[in-house]
Amino acid sequence: MSGSMNFKKEHQILLSILLVCYLTFAVLQSKCTQKSSSQRPEKPKVRHADHINNSVRGVVILGWDYQPEEDTEGRLRGDVVKYVLIVPHKLRSRPKTLGVASLAVEDLQELRKLKEFLDTHGEYDGATGTSTNMRVEEFAEAKTLLEQSSCRFLVKNWTIIIRNFGPMYHDDSKGLGWYQECNIAETAFVIRKQVFLSLRWRAEAGSMSHLDFFMRSTGTLKIAKLSHCCLSHALTYSDRGFLEGSRDFIDYSTLGQLHNILRIVRPDKIEWTKCTDDKQFCPEKPLMSRPNTLAAADGFPICCDVIMDDILAVTVDAMNQIGMDYRIVYGTLLGAVRSQAFIPYSDDVDVAIHKADNDRYESFLLMQQILGPKYFVAWKTNPPVSRVYPHYAPTIAVNTRRHFKGDETLAGSSSLFDSKILKEMEKLLPVKNTLLEQRYVDLYPSPEGWFGKSTKITINNRHYLGISDNIDNFLKNWYGDDYMKMRPELHSQTTLQID
Repeated sequence: MSGSMNFKKEHQILLSILLVCYLTFAVLQSKCTQKSSSQRPEKPKVRHADHINNSVRGVVILGWDYQPEEDTEGRLRGDVVKYVLIVPHKLRSRPKTLGVASLAVEDLQELRKLKEFLDTHGEYDGATGTSTNMRVEEFAEAKTLLEQSSCRFLVKNWTIIIRNFGPMYHDDSKGLGWYQECNIAETAFVIRKQVFLSLRWRAEAGSMSHLDFFMRSTGTLKIAKLSHCCLSHALTYSDRGFLEGSRDFIDYSTLGQLHNILRIVRPDKIEWTKCTDDKQFCPEKPLMSRPNTLAAADGFPICCDVIMDDILAVTVDAMNQIGMDYRIVYGTLLGAVRSQAFIPYSDDVDVAIHKADNDRYESFLLMQQILGPKYFVAWKTNPPVSRVYPHYAPTIAVNTRRHFKGDETLAGSSSLFDSKILKEMEKLLPVKNTLLEQRYVDLYPSPEGWFGKSTKITINNRHYLGISDNIDNFLKNWYGDDYMKMRPELHSQTTLQID
């Protein structure tokens, strides 16, 4: 009896399943029939990104690392490409392969604004955006926004002057809004292909390649900076382009050599393509006890021992954090004992470390992480010596507005080009992009006997550990009995000693 009932239940379940399948099939068939019987089938929808892609066709992307490549050069010679988008970094493989198709929809929209501006304003050679994404309508707001980034430059007396002001205009067509007329751009920008081909791109100046590009234009280009356009960080972040990852920081010195430039005056700082080690201008005294240290804010050169003071301090701090023992030796020790300062015309900073520490590659990786991108840690770069390089130009942060007669002045007042300043600048010529223009910390693997005891020494009011407790014998051995006498040493007279 129970078996018969189970059979009936299973039969009912099977019928229910078949009924559901039949109804589902009927509904699907009805939808398909309606679609096929329609007289005018729907057109496939065009994606918004595809629409924007079509509007920026004719734009090729190049990075600061660009060097002529057969494929890209062929496209530049063709008729399809009209504009070049130059981004301030080494171009990654995806945008290099896919071009504008690799960009986010938001950046495609902003790129379209730049292209449309140039399409309708034939008198301009290129266009760029602002550094802040903000919608502005009034003149005052637009002026504040547009003057957050570089606009105009002038070259005079071994100096590049860069200021943020420039004539402003308003265009209601297509919602263009306010824009500024400039002759330089320091972030991503679009340039007409023919202008790019006439000037070309030289990648060897690394992060200074854009300044090289615009300097070769002699300030004659018209670049529009649009208030309503702001490209994303993915396109506007900066690195060293062709020199990214390189041990040697020759970006500024290369620019200096190419254009005979020593000084770059910006609104908020003064940078130099080389430092000065002139012993009259930079005497062997603690930094804060000599007036020329503060003179850098007035436009005078920056002494090389200012750079050495910084890189020694940060290197020792990093070594203390990772537990790496050290001693100050050689010429750096000589300066500390003789004057509690650096010898300004020394080429490097001399630090002794244990040979075992020098063999631990992971310690130098950790040191690099602590120091960050402003410095470059080179393990056994001059075997067996390791080094720490500064990856920045001699710079002083200062508001340079006082050197100009009004916000609209570009040439600069006489205070920037005082005869005393020009005299010190002339001593720095010629500029060379050689390693001799660099300063760095040398980390010497040294005899274990040098680390038994230590002596506290002072350099520029900072305290360090000097070699053993018998410094006098070491300095006499290295520099003679009269080592306390200041004389024109050209280089530290050292001999590497290892157990």
